[in-house]
Amino acid sequence: MKKIIPICIIGLTAALVLSGCGSLHNETQAPGGSGSTDVTRLYQDAHVLQLKGTSASLDGTELKEFDYTWKVDPSFEGEQYEGTEPEEDLAAYIAHDIVYYPEIPAENFAKENYDGEQEWVTRYTAEGLEDYIFCTLPVLGNDLPEEMMHSAEEAYNNPVIHITEPGTYIVEGSFNGQLWFDFGEEEDTFDNEEAKVTAILNGADVTCTVAPAIVFHDVYECDNTWEDRETYTDETDLSNSGVQVILVDGTENNFSGANVFRLLKNKYKKEGSTVQKKLWKMDGAFYSFQSMRISGEEAGTGILNITSTTFEGLDCELHMTIDSGYVNIFSQDDGINVNEDHVSVFTMNDGHLTIFASLGSEGDVIDSNGFIRINGGQLAGTSKSPSDELLDSEDGTYIDEKATIIYGASMSENGRMGGPGGMQPPEGPGNGQTPPDGFGGGKNPPDGGQTPEGFGNGQTPSEILSGV
Repeated sequence: MKKIIPICIIGLTAALVLSGCGSLHNETQAPGGSGSTDVTRLYQDAHVLQLKGTSASLDGTELKEFDYTWKVDPSFEGEQYEGTEPEEDLAAYIAHDIVYYPEIPAENFAKENYDGEQEWVTRYTAEGLEDYIFCTLPVLGNDLPEEMMHSAEEAYNNPVIHITEPGTYIVEGSFNGQLWFDFGEEEDTFDNEEAKVTAILNGADVTCTVAPAIVFHDVYECDNTWEDRETYTDETDLSNSGVQVILVDGTENNFSGANVFRLLKNKYKKEGSTVQKKLWKMDGAFYSFQSMRISGEEAGTGILNITSTTFEGLDCELHMTIDSGYVNIFSQDDGINVNEDHVSVFTMNDGHLTIFASLGSEGDVIDSNGFIRINGGQLAGTSKSPSDELLDSEDGTYIDEKATIIYGASMSENGRMGGPGGMQPPEGPGNGQTPPDGFGGGKNPPDGGQTPEGFGNGQTPSEILSGV
């Protein structure tokens, strides 16, 4: 049967119907190889996106950069852009139009009930409208979370690499900014199987201080009929999803980003309601608006490290599957979130997933607004507060006997860190704390792993988190 250390309570419910994006359990093996494999030769039809600090090249050609910037102004109906608009026929370019949460004086906020939740709310007056909400922030404690707001100067210093054409992209090198994959308007991409992206991470290091480090925006959604169904299931297959992320064997890939909390559309309300339509909300450091699948190559030794500086780690608005590889997440709130109510499915089929959740004030290890299914692999997770959970699902959590789960309400100095080597935990996510030396399912710890002094306010779990 399944192994869970220590004991955690899991709710089980019956599946109803299949929700999926391909033939269920149709396993597709990504091309594999060792760390010495010539990746460009292995993926012969792939484009090479070479990251170079604040610049980049695609297939050897330097990307054009534009001084195009984004802002939202309550006095104007809609978003505004300034600067030179990018040329329409470019497959990729760099601009300064990152979507971020702007600086707003703290005195403009008040705690109010918004859409069923208590949040920090700031209102504006425009053309005689006195009660419209500009944006909200979560209530995480007594103080306004001002760290979620950023200056226009800081936003400008986080340029955006826009990828506008579908295809396979080998991503390597370092970038200070954001990667944004967007293939057109939603009505043209949502059910268009040509609008797919495969991101092959080959030693990529992306840091964004004002927003997610990577965003998959308008791409193909394989489960594009979900709104037509009346019942949903915990089973889904993402072999044909529009977002495929592949971790090259022997590589370490680091993505560090912030969230963009709720910005609301200007001058809009539902009839008879005070709830306004959402303009932007991106909760995770690694974010997809459509279903996403993450997998390793043949050996499964590729590593993906995700660090969230303000909110959640790995986030998807519909379904998410992890098939193989090593995924390590350090998050201030939820480690992983899939967020379509009673529809979304998070699935883990194999691999090694290690999550340090709630490094801020709260958060679950994995939070699904629908279902969670753990079919295999090794999952190690910790959250700060006993009130937070390992697996939090609205409609049922299913765990196969092949899966190994290690969980603590806080972290001890024992256990193992996820990864076959090469990962140095980030310095100080969550009030200067660092993850312990070696945590995550019995695999060798990363080189130079650190043991913290009193991770989780000095608490230790009821059982030692040792390798299985």
